[in-house]
Amino acid sequence: MDTPEFVIAVLDGTLAASVGATLDVLDFANRSAERLGRPTFRWRVVGSRRQLRLSNGMTLRADPLSSIGDGDPGVLVIPSLGLDGMLDVNGHEPCGLDARYTDGIALRRLAMVDAQQLAQLARQFHDRGGRTCASCSGVLVLGEAGLLDGRRITSHWALSSLLRRRFPRARLDPACMVVEDGRLTTAGAAMAQMDLMLHLVRQYAGREVAEAVMRFLLVDSRSTQARYMAWQGADHDDDTVRRFESLIETSLPHPLGMEEAAQRLHLTTRTLARRVHRVTGSSPRVLVQAVRMRMAQRLLEMTDLSIDDVAERVGYANATSLRKLTLKMTRLTPALLRRQL
Repeated sequence: MDTPEFVIAVLDGTLAASVGATLDVLDFANRSAERLGRPTFRWRVVGSRRQLRLSNGMTLRADPLSSIGDGDPGVLVIPSLGLDGMLDVNGHEPCGLDARYTDGIALRRLAMVDAQQLAQLARQFHDRGGRTCASCSGVLVLGEAGLLDGRRITSHWALSSLLRRRFPRARLDPACMVVEDGRLTTAGAAMAQMDLMLHLVRQYAGREVAEAVMRFLLVDSRSTQARYMAWQGADHDDDTVRRFESLIETSLPHPLGMEEAAQRLHLTTRTLARRVHRVTGSSPRVLVQAVRMRMAQRLLEMTDLSIDDVAERVGYANATSLRKLTLKMTRLTPALLRRQL
């Protein structure tokens, strides 16, 4: 039985490594499948232009985006959108690798004509019975297509707050590397595109083919992106909430109460709570947990303190309480998190 056709949708500026991972996995899967007598893959690249320019300056030939609907429904794959080169609200290109994931940058890229066209075509593709897949900021396109409501999803951890606010009916689990929910499959940060493609190869060509590709490319199986989640940096650029986080962190192990924090920020507690929810999509209590997690991760990574001592430094009575926090936020125990870090 033939495998479905893969349609790889690439926009200008897409991360070249993400596109390369997609095509290389399919190519090596076919080499392995032929040797093992398994079904091979068919694929084509569609894009916003006939000659696409990727993030590192490489070019790629593509069929028009409008051809997504040609032929029988298959598997639509959307790698991470290109967020490099986008300007911030002041008309400047932001500095730092994480700056590209601020809300303003991501939303401006999402509002561009090619991204909106891709969202519309993805919706039509899905409605025709096709399977839709995306990684990293490509998941935002599926949200614009209206495909995330009620679905369990993942994406780049730095986009978590934006996804929760813009698509509140999605069930986001940013610690996961790949999440499948019906005919919708999502993956984490940009190079989780490799994990996404191996997941699809495993489903359509079998575990033996997927493992052959992994051996050839020296890729390990990764079920979580928790170890890569940079709790050291907040995924927003709101000055008031950043100051609130700083107050919490500097007051640990005895975090400030809401009333005292609001007073220091010259706000009412209600205004502060509303501001935190608007920016992060969560309550101040959840933000306090995130700040504790951020500090706990730093201590686990950079010191030899015992788990009990780390728990005490971040304001917990014992290692059991810290274990509950790390399991909730990273799906790892403190000991496993330290090992992976």
